[in-house]
Amino acid sequence: MPPAIVEPFPPSTTHTPKYSLKNLLNAAGINPALCPPDADLQITGISDNSRRIKPGNIFVAVKGENADGHLFLSDAVDKQAAALIVERDIPAYPGVPVIRVPDTRDALALLAHAWYGNPSKKLQLYGLTGTNGKTTSTYILKACLEAAGIRTGLIGTIHYDVGGELLKAVNTTPSSLSLAEMFARMLSNGLGAAVMEVSSHAVHQRRIRGLEFNVGIFSNLTQDHIDYHGTMDAYRQTKWKYFEEYLAPFGGIGVFNLEDETGRNFASNYPDEKITYGMDLRADVYPVSYELHPRHTRISIHFRGKPLEICTGLIGRFNLMNILAASAGAMAAGISPEQIADGISQMRPVPGRFEPVDVGQPFALIVDYAHTPDALERILASALDFSPRRIITIFGCGGNRDRAKRPLMAMAVGNSMMRNREDFAIITNDNPRDEEPEAIAREAEQGFIQLGLPNERYEIILDRKSAIRRALNMAGKDDLVIIAGKGHEDYQIVGKNVLHFDDRETARELLKEMNSDLSHLSGE
Repeated sequence: MPPAIVEPFPPSTTHTPKYSLKNLLNAAGINPALCPPDADLQITGISDNSRRIKPGNIFVAVKGENADGHLFLSDAVDKQAAALIVERDIPAYPGVPVIRVPDTRDALALLAHAWYGNPSKKLQLYGLTGTNGKTTSTYILKACLEAAGIRTGLIGTIHYDVGGELLKAVNTTPSSLSLAEMFARMLSNGLGAAVMEVSSHAVHQRRIRGLEFNVGIFSNLTQDHIDYHGTMDAYRQTKWKYFEEYLAPFGGIGVFNLEDETGRNFASNYPDEKITYGMDLRADVYPVSYELHPRHTRISIHFRGKPLEICTGLIGRFNLMNILAASAGAMAAGISPEQIADGISQMRPVPGRFEPVDVGQPFALIVDYAHTPDALERILASALDFSPRRIITIFGCGGNRDRAKRPLMAMAVGNSMMRNREDFAIITNDNPRDEEPEAIAREAEQGFIQLGLPNERYEIILDRKSAIRRALNMAGKDDLVIIAGKGHEDYQIVGKNVLHFDDRETARELLKEMNSDLSHLSGE
């Protein structure tokens, strides 16, 4: 039985090794000429959160999206911070050394890794970046490495696995201070490798500064996070920066998807060893044949003349690309075809990724994390492979996130619905956050309106549980219900409130309520 997922530990404020300020700065590669006269004072830890400071800690003032650490220097001093790392002129604090650096984000990462003895350099490090498919592909790659006898940690959207401990994920890619501590724990728990999702936010905010990746995998690039990056070009450049700064300088192997235009561009420009994957003969790794079944997938993969036969419980056409990506990454790591096949065949389903929910109902029910137009297109295309009588799709759009993709998400659903006049959709709340739920839904609805989808083909039901209940009550024999958007998440953010909500749990509860009278599901 896997270990329970627990709340993540806060970045440690203490650590057994003791450093002087001067020695720690030297170990981090921060210019010692910036050291103050009292640089021999002993340091007890590092923090970028003034609320967590312990006496003797260095406080690194980072300007974040919502707060600026430079505004909390007095709080840090009151809690007996030993020194302050800043990136702009500040008032003097008597008795507290101040070290000014060009960029405190860089300094935080370098100090954190130095403090923990640069643990990532003692691990094989694998990173996967892209818009969709990162989570499933990291799970598959971890399974392949472990089939080869390499105990492997995992850092990603669902949880952080540091070896016998599963920690609830706060971000897809956590802070540099959290990363350093997690890598240290992986080493102490006897792990030899780590597989991690690398988000564009993490690259842009330099959370991965100081890491040297052995293998980097690119999945795809589709519209997402434009609210943060501003343009698709800026989003693309941030993804490329991962390969350019954190892989190529260290001789890492790049793995690129030739089915994606950005992947082809990255592959042609990557200066070091590379492996490509895709659906045809242009790629180094491609499927010779495959069979898609409702409960399993068979795939025969070609890799530079080596055959690889896989049977897996990972279902859906879109998972073919995830299997190819992870297999190519495992091959880059030197894992044998037999070990790759063994690892993938023994994998458990990835939580909230095309995950079936079955309590004996006469229709299929899938929960998936798809929350971009491209991801919705992929799961709906995969659903058609199972020849359902009709598809009922529930989806919503996140508040305080990229507004431009809302109608595009509805268009992705609507385009799939054009294949079957019986298909139906329900727009509901995702995580509305601070936005008005009705306004979010109406913006998404514009996609249906642009397609000319008749009003009777869809509904807007803002309460997510009510939307799921409606879909289940509508479903008949051999139908397929897809609940998209939240996947593994067990919460819903409404305003400033984080409420418990799990699509899988809710669906099971409602289906069990219906089990006492399933006559309306006969399909007659």
